[in-house]
Amino acid sequence: MESSLLDRVSDAPGATLSTFIPLHDYAVFCALMREAMAKILDGGSTPTVIVADSESAAQVNEYVGEASEWVSVLVVGLAEKVGGLLPSDRVFLCFSPHGTLSLVGSRADQNEDDCFSGGWSLKRRNADAIVSRLRQCGAVEQAAVRATQRIPKPSDDEVSSLALTLMSAHANAQAVQQETIARDKDDLFSVLSILKSISAKRRAHDILFVFVEQISNVVKSERCSIVRIWGGDPFGHVMASHEDATVTDKTIELFKYPELHQCMTTQKKIVINDARTTEGDEAFVGELKKAGINSLVVIPIVLFDQHVGSLLLRAARTEGNFSAREISFFEIVAEAASNALERAQLFESIQVANERLERLAITDGLTGLYNHRHFREHLQKEFDRASRYRLPLACLIFDVDDFKKLNDTFGHLVGDNVLKEISTRTLRCVRKSDLVARYGGEEFVVIMPQTGREGAEVEGERIRAIIADAPYSGVPHEHPVTISGGIGILDHDTMLNAEDLLRAADQALYEAKRNGKNRVVTAVGEGTS
Repeated sequence: MESSLLDRVSDAPGATLSTFIPLHDYAVFCALMREAMAKILDGGSTPTVIVADSESAAQVNEYVGEASEWVSVLVVGLAEKVGGLLPSDRVFLCFSPHGTLSLVGSRADQNEDDCFSGGWSLKRRNADAIVSRLRQCGAVEQAAVRATQRIPKPSDDEVSSLALTLMSAHANAQAVQQETIARDKDDLFSVLSILKSISAKRRAHDILFVFVEQISNVVKSERCSIVRIWGGDPFGHVMASHEDATVTDKTIELFKYPELHQCMTTQKKIVINDARTTEGDEAFVGELKKAGINSLVVIPIVLFDQHVGSLLLRAARTEGNFSAREISFFEIVAEAASNALERAQLFESIQVANERLERLAITDGLTGLYNHRHFREHLQKEFDRASRYRLPLACLIFDVDDFKKLNDTFGHLVGDNVLKEISTRTLRCVRKSDLVARYGGEEFVVIMPQTGREGAEVEGERIRAIIADAPYSGVPHEHPVTISGGIGILDHDTMLNAEDLLRAADQALYEAKRNGKNRVVTAVGEGTS
């Protein structure tokens, strides 16, 4: 307790500043009050008078129990009667033949136990002085003063015994407080470590896995996972599990996990600390017993997000309970994970949007094939690679025979559908390493890496056949759709650039047109075959 507070307490006649032992924690205040009650009441059925504020008096009444017949508790309405005259909002004065205790304190913030200052003393003159001060300001009646005066002073042995008890309790309470501070510090470092780990991740699954992995290291649990649930879906999806980094979307049947359903319904955490003795829904407890789970915690991370559904943290132990500290740790880290997931979701959305824009920039809007610009860039890369390593390379250009007539006869919508269907059929019969692009209008091109003349001719004929094989929507059977194609084969001795290869394929295409269409011709050197 600050000296200014003790100074004002010591203003009471007979009070001595040096005899108050300071304390700075409300929990210690309560611990000392309990220890004093235990020590004094354990001395036997002797008259005892307690002067206390209403909050302290309520705690005393809970403690005295059967001893209430010989313990008088006088409630002091400090806030109403004392005002600023006594610098304290907590007063506990105990008068007993087994000991006298003055315990006073105040809280700067009623909701914060650590914003507390106070002190305690075993000197009878301090207790008498405070009672006298309370009498002066009308907080207690004269009869109460006389009641305290009738209590005989304790012997030196009684005072020494009580002093040892309270000093030990004070030391133990402070030790517990230091341990709590140390644990809180460890928890803070753990939270910071988790935040550091997940802040480096950009994918939602990576964040979730690091999250459950780190949590399981700090709070020991046999099973720790993140489950996603979409509203109304009878299935849940395990998005991450500390046991297996490869788990990304494991489907589970929700009826086997009633705790998840309850968490979704109540929107509150679920804590089961002993499934073997828990009362309630038999099916609920039965499922836990069946799974060999004794303790269980379910913490909401994200509830009812339209993009990610609901995410729940589920941790289980086969033995032992989850402490209040561990549950608090779960909640703190879950909040951190929620924020990290929000950032990851934004990042992934931007990434998807960028990929879509990049795809649009290199594809043809009608057919979905690569466009002319991307084809040129890819052809140059393949040409450079083939030239460097003396690898084979082929290029096929084909166009639709009499396409203008088809458009004029059946309309441009039918013509567009024919181009789209030709694109689909071509993609079905090329290799994964090949690139198919729309060259322009009704012309298409296929780049065939590491392909010589024989392989290119086989693939060219396969494309020609599949395009002519089946009718097209909107085009009568008597009007078949065919193509003419030209194949250019890379000649490392005569072709100096990609344009030479493309020019050879283009010349072969014109040769196919001149020779009657619906065919594929291969260019060899300066001629064709």
